[in-house]
Amino acid sequence: MITGGIDAGSEYLKVALLGDNKILSYSSLPYGRESISVTAQTGLNDAIYKAGIPQSPIDYVAATGSNREAVPFAQGYISEPTCCARGAVWLLPSTRTVIDLGSDKCTVLKCSNGSVLRIARNDKCAAGTGRYLNVISKLLQVTEEEAGQLSLQSHEVLNIEATCTVFVESEIISLIHQGKAREDILRGAFKGLAHRIYPLLLKVAFEREITLVGGMAKNVGVIKVLEEQIGHSLLIPEEPIMVGALGAAIIARESLKGASSS
Repeated sequence: MITGGIDAGSEYLKVALLGDNKILSYSSLPYGRESISVTAQTGLNDAIYKAGIPQSPIDYVAATGSNREAVPFAQGYISEPTCCARGAVWLLPSTRTVIDLGSDKCTVLKCSNGSVLRIARNDKCAAGTGRYLNVISKLLQVTEEEAGQLSLQSHEVLNIEATCTVFVESEIISLIHQGKAREDILRGAFKGLAHRIYPLLLKVAFEREITLVGGMAKNVGVIKVLEEQIGHSLLIPEEPIMVGALGAAIIARESLKGASSS
């Protein structure tokens, strides 16, 4: 039995293939000029190729993400929080809370055995998302990958507390004109991000262990300030951007098993 999960997010499409209770392959690609449906088929084909299997054995495909309904060949459509929780707990069974830092929103989930108990979101402003990091990196002329490492070299504490990306941009430009070091500005911006995420954790009455997923989960600077803010270390999956797609593949597998046993 082989099932597929497709996470059709706002900027990237991710695919996970699951077979015999193990991950067969992952695939991730950005949206280009092609439609989401074509990109989804391309991503699925790529995952199948990486897994070294023929296309016909894919028994069930489930889609999640903000663009999930644009995947026409999916046999099931599942909410992002549900897939995120299932994927995180499957990878890291001790998970009780999940922070999902995506490109366009931040979602915090309290969960038990993969079931979502409470949800809190920051999806009205980009200041708690991956786009926030993109804006900062461009202003400081560093790559997003460099930004995290550079922030660890900070020596001066700067407080960047604006809650809107537009105001954060103005604040950073002002600090640049003051001659502040890039590493100090980055750390200040990441601290501001952590301060906005923490109330979401309180809202769900978070419990350890906390797993960080999404595109920002590999940024060491973000991880450090979040751990300082929360007072606990975070769990990080090996492929944090693939957790939602994996969750969809897991639920697809359960749906298929349920249909065969009924």
